[in-house]
Amino acid sequence: MLVNLFFDRREEVLINNLFDQCHQKEVKEIHCRVDKSLLKDCICCEWEVPRGETQTVFQTAGFKEIFGSGFVSYEHGTAPFIIVKFFIDGHQVGEKIKVFKDSCVAFTYTKFNRIKVTCPNEGHHHCDCITGCEGEICITTRVPVY
Repeated sequence: MLVNLFFDRREEVLINNLFDQCHQKEVKEIHCRVDKSLLKDCICCEWEVPRGETQTVFQTAGFKEIFGSGFVSYEHGTAPFIIVKFFIDGHQVGEKIKVFKDSCVAFTYTKFNRIKVTCPNEGHHHCDCITGCEGEICITTRVPVY
């Protein structure tokens, strides 16, 4: 889906000298327009990572600016939590995120091109149970189209 946002810095700037009764201030109202199109895509994927391992669950290539919102869930596994990390060209972006079993974490990030999930080597190690971590990632990306 192609989403158009229209803003143009050359548009006239309207300044209304509104008097704010509470703070005794002038309030300036500024309108601007920028012309930019964004390509929108929604991707969902179930993942499974063996205990003690890390797996890439989302990756892009060739985009310089990516905006993404979504969630990572941890549904089944032996570890009490998983660790989610975002990267740009091999460098971690932001802090690691712990997602506890039977829960999920929503996110909004900019300037990333990879998401990795780690299943820690912790928790119950019974032979008849899952030997790793399972969950899902859903992400809606928006990429500028020039």
